[in-house]
Amino acid sequence: QYGTSEKANEIEGTPILRMNNIINGVLDTSDLKYINLSEKEFESLKLVKGDIIFNRTNSKELVGKTAVFNSGGDFVFASYLIRVKIDEKKADPTYINILFNSPVIRNQIDAISRQIIGQANINTEELGNFKFPLPPLSMQKEIAKKIETIRTEIAEIKGKANGILGITQIEIGEMLKV
Repeated sequence: QYGTSEKANEIEGTPILRMNNIINGVLDTSDLKYINLSEKEFESLKLVKGDIIFNRTNSKELVGKTAVFNSGGDFVFASYLIRVKIDEKKADPTYINILFNSPVIRNQIDAISRQIIGQANINTEELGNFKFPLPPLSMQKEIAKKIETIRTEIAEIKGKANGILGITQIEIGEMLKV
C-alpha cells in the first residue's frame, strides 16, 4: 500500500514517517513531521507492529531501503513509501527486513528500479514479485535474533569509539593551546 501525499506540518496531527526516517534498516523517529487526516484515511494508513516500510522513490542507491515498524503510538507513512504486510505465520518481519537490506534482495531492486530524472522507482507490483529465501520460521527468527544482537554490539562499539574520539579531540585541542 502506498502512503499519503497530503502535506505534512511541523507541529500538529499524527506523526508521519518519511524516507529520511529509515536509516540502516532501522526507524529513526527523532525528526518527525505531522499530518491531519480524516478518521477513514488515518485507519487505512495507520502502521501496526510488524509492518515493513519500503522506500519506493529516491536515488538508485536509496530505493529499497526498509525498516520494520515496531514503535509504540500511532504513525502513518508518506506517499513515497510502501507498506509491506508480512504473513507472520510464514515469515518473520525482522528477517524479511534483513533480506531487504542484503545483496539477495538488493540485486533484485537494482535490476528492476527505473531511473527517471535522477530518481529511481519501484512500484507495488514489482515489489510483490521479489523472491525471498524462506527457511522454516524458527530458523528465520534465529537468524534475525543473531543479526539484531550483532547490530546492537556494533552500535555499542561505535558509541564507545565516538566517545573516545571526542575525548581525544578535546585533549589534543588543550595540548595545542598556546
